[in-house]
Amino acid sequence: MASEEPRFAPDSAAIRINLGSTDLAPLELTFKAFLLTDVEEANKHLDSIQSHSVVGLDTEYKELANKPARAKLCVVQIAVERRVYVLDMTAMQTCPDDLRRILEDPSIIKCGAGLNSDAQVLWTALHVNARSFRDVGHMSRIAFPVHYRAVSHPLSMQRCVEDILHRSMDKTDQRADWHLGLTDTAGGRDVQKLFRYAALDAQASLQIYRVLDECLLETAMQRKVRIPGEWITYHCVEGKPMRTATDVNGKHVEWSFTIVREVESPFGHRPPVAVNRPCDADPLNLRRLATSNTDTEHA
Repeated sequence: MASEEPRFAPDSAAIRINLGSTDLAPLELTFKAFLLTDVEEANKHLDSIQSHSVVGLDTEYKELANKPARAKLCVVQIAVERRVYVLDMTAMQTCPDDLRRILEDPSIIKCGAGLNSDAQVLWTALHVNARSFRDVGHMSRIAFPVHYRAVSHPLSMQRCVEDILHRSMDKTDQRADWHLGLTDTAGGRDVQKLFRYAALDAQASLQIYRVLDECLLETAMQRKVRIPGEWITYHCVEGKPMRTATDVNGKHVEWSFTIVREVESPFGHRPPVAVNRPCDADPLNLRRLATSNTDTEHA
């Protein structure tokens, strides 16, 4: 296989990675944003998000003891098409039914950065087992394997915005006093600034996903290969990420990230593969696949 030009998408001239320029214009909020503080109002707006949609997802929360699993959920942001719904959970007594439906519907793809923490917070606060998460930080590594060869973890939202969207993003409000909500202006709080920050995070998630999805589609068309959705999709069980796969019998299975290792694919991408520590069984034949690919590499 011919070597790829470093720092660019595979065989792609249209989608390019930012090569480290710091002179970037700030990302602007271009989606129409709605602040929702009432359960009934939230259900009315979220009802428009139907199955088989793709939404950008983010949460804001107050960590307790620096652990997302013990955090207080404060804000949930959902971007769809060119709209962003910012739900002030501190003002709601219960979780809107349509928010729970969207999170639990496996046909609705929820994309964002650092979704593992969001999953833990959502489980702690709402006892929701969210389905079909796609982390754009992980997708970036698969879409641009050469450029991110030395990166061993999913990219942050800020780096995704810089590298993929070629814009800058100010994340200083990430640790703001979100537990006070988005309506309390006591002490001179700039709630409008916080509202804009929250909406921008969800918008960026969806925008980045669209670019990466196009890149993976282009890879499939030009190389005649397809990145399986199960490589970049995971579900959550009690706040813990569970990745799906297909075993040798064609049956869909799930497993946790207790142990994570990478298996070389025939065309150069390295999807993450996880195997449960307590189980000696290897239903996916991962050991055989890893051994055969290692042999091929050294042949």
